[in-house]
Amino acid sequence: MVNVVMKGKSGFLRLCLWGLLCNCPLAEAVEVKGLYEIELIANSQSAEDRTQAIKQAMYAVLSRVLVSEDISKIPVVQQALSSAQNYVKQSQFSLISADELPDTDARLLRVQFDEDQLMEVMRKSQVGIWSEIRPETLVWLVVDDEEGRRFYNADSMPELESALAFASKIKGVPMIFPMLDLEEQQKISLSEVLGADSRNLLAVSARYEVTSVMAGRIAKKGDCWQGEWAFYFDGKIKQWSGACLPLKAAAVAGVQGAYDVLSNYYGVKPESSAAH
Repeated sequence: MVNVVMKGKSGFLRLCLWGLLCNCPLAEAVEVKGLYEIELIANSQSAEDRTQAIKQAMYAVLSRVLVSEDISKIPVVQQALSSAQNYVKQSQFSLISADELPDTDARLLRVQFDEDQLMEVMRKSQVGIWSEIRPETLVWLVVDDEEGRRFYNADSMPELESALAFASKIKGVPMIFPMLDLEEQQKISLSEVLGADSRNLLAVSARYEVTSVMAGRIAKKGDCWQGEWAFYFDGKIKQWSGACLPLKAAAVAGVQGAYDVLSNYYGVKPESSAAH
């Protein structure tokens, strides 16, 4: 799960300063830890597979800190990827559970990149960067599977909880979920989560004092999951749907939409005010 902790005054003041500069809406200031660290599976411990895995790791890391619809088209990113090993601060292989990948040479590779070195290169190229100080997003999620349609419940849906935690971590978007206590259940229905009229949804969400609300429906269709999403932020709405994908990939596709909106809003270009 994404490791999100409260930051001290310095982090909060930075977010407040951005708010003053760009008139951005502010939420509780949280710091997303570990943006420059990642774990992924390498095919083996060979030099070739390690090099390839480190490139993939850097791409994933840059995808959660840079402001761009497609970072692969940014020249400085292409250059950094070509020499990704030069930015590695630490890396370590570990064994994978036999239950996950039996009878293979694959290993789990943890990579930590040198944040200062990597970001110095990005700043010189005027690429928009989203700081680790990020607002939380409230997520209303309806699950539609063989058991019927119902609100997401972490306690009874461990596989989905794991997928959402992975998506939150891989994109660096801190998420919270509604309590769904008796009061909320009386105020909002399943149909209102993705309904055309969002007034009640946003009214019920007000108790959480967040600046962004995401509403979604994720439906199981055979061996894959398809998501429909709506993201409410800054008085606007963004809607999208994904292809039918494995559960983790479907969750990431949902959180990607939130990342695109928020990074464009809060991301800052060096030597300029804010990148919107």
